[in-house]
Amino acid sequence: MPSDQLNLDIPDAAPGRLPSRIAPMQPGVGFTPFDDPAYLFEPWWPGVRALAWVDGGRLIRLRAQGLADALTTFGELTGELPERLMDDGVVLDGWLLTLDEGGWLDVDLLRRRLAGEPHAGRPAFVASDLLWCGGQPWARRPFAARRERLEAVLLDGDRCVVSHALRGEGTLLAEALARFGLEALSARRLDARYRSGAADDAWLRIPIEPAPIVERPRLSLIQRLPFDENGD
Repeated sequence: MPSDQLNLDIPDAAPGRLPSRIAPMQPGVGFTPFDDPAYLFEPWWPGVRALAWVDGGRLIRLRAQGLADALTTFGELTGELPERLMDDGVVLDGWLLTLDEGGWLDVDLLRRRLAGEPHAGRPAFVASDLLWCGGQPWARRPFAARRERLEAVLLDGDRCVVSHALRGEGTLLAEALARFGLEALSARRLDARYRSGAADDAWLRIPIEPAPIVERPRLSLIQRLPFDENGD
């Protein structure tokens, strides 16, 4: 399922005003997992890339590839996402997912919801970047600063969370994700600014070799990878 392209434009916007459109940064192509303290590694989530605008305590806009009205398609998030935010005038970059009743990630339910079944599964939003906060632009700040602020602003709930990540340990996280059948890993340079268009090595999508035996991925489990030796 294509999930890394959004056809949006980005106009200039004055501080204190959220832009109405944003052209997201697009990842470069990686080849194999690696370790590097200059990067933050996280799952490449099996969902749809999306941008979320929250202003005045409301989710006012949700843009996702291939959806004319993502706000209606994932309407259950209009209540939960603003409630988890500790600031206003926020734009988040992340992923729309669909969970079954047990909290397991379910791509089939996601396809059904995208096809027009409004009650297929339970929608979730996993945030990975912060573009605006407090009505101020954050895109020109290093990713490390954006990520730190994101973790302070968005309090994890059942369905709206900050993406789990490890600094420097890409191979370890890739091995942990392989057991759940995830196909790729995200690697972002901590010193990189957010920019529209090609990210080059500032952000890479790295394929993962699947494990011989694959378990069903559950959002709460992936959020605490890697496990210790006992699997706890």
